[in-house]
Amino acid sequence: GGSRVEGGKTALHVACELVRPECLLLLLGHGAAPCPRDGAGSTPLDTLLQQIAQAPAANMRAKLLCLDCLFFFVPQDLQFAMKQQLLDNRQRWQELLGESRFQCLVGLAPPSLFVGAMRVLIRTISPEHFPEALDDLPLPHFLKPLDL
Repeated sequence: GGSRVEGGKTALHVACELVRPECLLLLLGHGAAPCPRDGAGSTPLDTLLQQIAQAPAANMRAKLLCLDCLFFFVPQDLQFAMKQQLLDNRQRWQELLGESRFQCLVGLAPPSLFVGAMRVLIRTISPEHFPEALDDLPLPHFLKPLDL
């Protein structure tokens, strides 16, 4: 993920800000670094969490889909600016994100077996075959993660 826009944001930051899971998945699948920091030190994950916090009711399905996309690519021990805020407002964030996403984000639980398996499977897809190769993954349709 090379070029940056205003405030040092990368295309990933913008995809999270605009809540565009399909753009996010394409960028990540084509090799964009999953955790660059913008001029303020925020990762794309921070940008997405800010979107969730500001207007929780608006477009929540797409926001959670973006979050799930990020889960497939970010390292498990990702350091992000809003982590302490999640811990400080635990009840609110658990309600917004769901228990398992929250636990995984703050490092209280490992990612689900599904997320772990998807991380491995996605790494087997070369960028030039992304995202079409997602359809060829040896998974039943209901387990295909991103119905984009």
